Amino acid sequence: MDQFLEKLIPIAAQMKEETVSKTIMERVKNAMINTVNYTKIGQKEGEKKQVTSKLIDLTLVEDGDLCVIDLDINKKLSIEETDKIRQNIIDNMLPANVGLVKTAHGGLHAYYNRDEYTLPSNRCVKCIVLDNIEIDIFGQMYKYKEHGGMEQKKLVQNRVVSPSSSFRETKNNKRETLKYEAVNDWANMTHLASLREILDSWNVNIEIPFKEYVDKVNMREFGWQITEEGTIDKMSDEIAQACINGLKNLEIHNYPQPINMEVSLLSVFSGLYGITNEQIRSEGMKNIRQYNKLTVNAEKNYGEASFSGERKPNPWILTKIQRYHNKDYYEQIIKPLLKQNYDVKKQQKISVTVQQIEKHEIDLKDPFTLIDVFSKALNGKYENKLELVAQDLLKVIKVVPCQNGQCFIIKEYDCIAGKNTIKYKSKTAIYDQLHSIRLCQDGKKHITVIDALEQYHSLFEKIDMKFISNNECIFSIFQGFKYMQLDEVDQTKIEQFLGLVKDTIASNDELIQKYLLNWFSFIVQNIGKKTETSIILQGLQGIGKNVFTNVLCELLASYSSKNVTDIDDFVGKINTAIENKMIAIANEMKNFRESRMSNMDALKSIITESSFEINEKYVPKHEVENVVNIIIVTNNIFPLKIENSDRRYVVCKCNSVHREDLAYFTTLCNSFDEDFYNNLFTFFMTRDISQFNPRNIPMTQAKKDIIKASISPVDDVIISHFKSFRDGVTCNIVEGWKPQEMKLKNYQLAIQNICVRTQKQTDGVHKFIYKLKEEMISIYESMLDEDADEIEQEKQRRIKRSYKSLADARNSYR
Repeated sequence: MDQFLEKLIPIAAQMKEETVSKTIMERVKNAMINTVNYTKIGQKEGEKKQVTSKLIDLTLVEDGDLCVIDLDINKKLSIEETDKIRQNIIDNMLPANVGLVKTAHGGLHAYYNRDEYTLPSNRCVKCIVLDNIEIDIFGQMYKYKEHGGMEQKKLVQNRVVSPSSSFRETKNNKRETLKYEAVNDWANMTHLASLREILDSWNVNIEIPFKEYVDKVNMREFGWQITEEGTIDKMSDEIAQACINGLKNLEIHNYPQPINMEVSLLSVFSGLYGITNEQIRSEGMKNIRQYNKLTVNAEKNYGEASFSGERKPNPWILTKIQRYHNKDYYEQIIKPLLKQNYDVKKQQKISVTVQQIEKHEIDLKDPFTLIDVFSKALNGKYENKLELVAQDLLKVIKVVPCQNGQCFIIKEYDCIAGKNTIKYKSKTAIYDQLHSIRLCQDGKKHITVIDALEQYHSLFEKIDMKFISNNECIFSIFQGFKYMQLDEVDQTKIEQFLGLVKDTIASNDELIQKYLLNWFSFIVQNIGKKTETSIILQGLQGIGKNVFTNVLCELLASYSSKNVTDIDDFVGKINTAIENKMIAIANEMKNFRESRMSNMDALKSIITESSFEINEKYVPKHEVENVVNIIIVTNNIFPLKIENSDRRYVVCKCNSVHREDLAYFTTLCNSFDEDFYNNLFTFFMTRDISQFNPRNIPMTQAKKDIIKASISPVDDVIISHFKSFRDGVTCNIVEGWKPQEMKLKNYQLAIQNICVRTQKQTDGVHKFIYKLKEEMISIYESMLDEDADEIEQEKQRRIKRSYKSLADARNSYR
């Protein structure tokens, strides 16, 4: 399971538990309405009448999940029969964990949790009708009233009578007081059953598809023409013309009945006078009599209706006329235009909101993550305002283009590292995470965090990403160092560590010590730049190599990998261990010595190239900047192959002066506090490296040894006959030195790659010779043994003897 979901599940469970563990009384205490004089009429503000009962308005229940099943029992039955049916319902139809209230006429109110069951409306009347039982279901699906298919700004009244309430009823000239009574411990009931559980047990399904529910909500919204300022929207000419075109074949009455019942002349004039385009309005006026049938009274009162309509202009009445009296035309023409108009207004609102949203960038030092978005959503802090969600999401998510789609950058907490890190995910993976974060505070519909991301998608987009960039359109991965640069360095804080560098890591070699300090200073002073070289620390275990590298990695916390143990993590397809890392420590890597030449070549490429490709599973393939600098820590004598022409590796033969000196390392490591790191960071940041070139690497005896262990048979021939090749040696003699295992053609090609083949006149005779290329002389010169001169002199003597033997043979032949 996705790490994120693993974190969210317990949080979601906790949030849900907080709601369901509340008692019914705790959930409804702010939703109680007083009633007066033994009626079901709510007390009006300022009214001084006797409060006799209470109603529970489900619209006002904050969690929006509490619902009531109203089970009405046939009132014609005797009290005994009613009691029996009610008890049967309790025993057979309802689970134990529902709040039960006996209603005034002997029925039941059962309180339960809706638990995301999508009811078709707030009050589902007569969902089930039997001979002796009728069942209604009340819940909070919509909070606002609807009129003519348009959502209003007034709250729906969705009330049921609470227990311990009384009201009076007159029947057969007899007044009696009826009571609602709790059957069980109603007020203290918690962990109520779900509606789905109850209806499934009855084999009843009244749930509507969620898409249908969303369509209902959208219909209510895009029919709503009231602005945020409390004014009526002006109608566009396109909609106005469509309304005029559909104002035909109607029977128009004089008396102003509700529009859904009949078309009145007053409503037609109100609509027409609301049209601001005089030409369209004039056409509509002509159409009234030309294309419609007016009743006698309508004709009689035509002028008066026109005068009244002009005083109450509202063009949107025309759309309601079409909806109820020209339904096909409304569905085909008017409704799509209203939807289009709604979408335009919605986009305009989004555009305005985009300007108002605070543009946050991802800050790894800020503890805010997607978990916090989830928590705020569950607690209703966003109130279904997508702009507030987007504002928080911007702290966590960014989107960049990649080779096969979009790459989502997300800030997540890494438990192992103990800090926030950058992760890359596919659209599918990120949507799976966001889909679980629902916003349903007002109960109108299920909106997820995905809606916020998609609605304000442009805010999340970056044109690309770089390790460090000042361009606001490019996502910058680097967000600063962990430690601070001080005004000056306190040498006493770092002298013991620098002593380790000198006597152990550099083996008291001043040149190596200087190179190492400059090398790391180059990395911290040139963020995102590569040295294009790699340090090899060679030595026994327990001498302090990892103490040294751990300190460097801590200085570059969040941008370092301190323990890479497999070469595939560097050169494999899933090489995320070095992604966005300024330094990586290859620590006694397995498969290193057995690595194929292709892997070794790939490692050299990682050391020098400016980018590499990430092809991680479930993550879009993307190219990243290669900013990694590598230190290889090993106790092997021959850790990897190094060519004689190498310009990448600096090999340090580390000293074992402090090997297994527990007291020394305890004292040293105990000094590594924040003060130490701040001073050491300042030391590297302020070190003068103006004359330092990291590619100007020192040759050490340890590197010579590895090169010798890595040399090819042809290299061995060159080294063995270095002076001959440097000065020039005849081709036939060189061919006589061919290693037995090599084919002559391969040998010649290898020699020609190192030497130039040219002619030389000796004793009047032109002969072809091989001579080392100028750039190869210093390379092979550095590979010679200390006693190479003596060996070379002996070989020169053998060559002279060979020449003499050849000359003698020729003279003898003559």
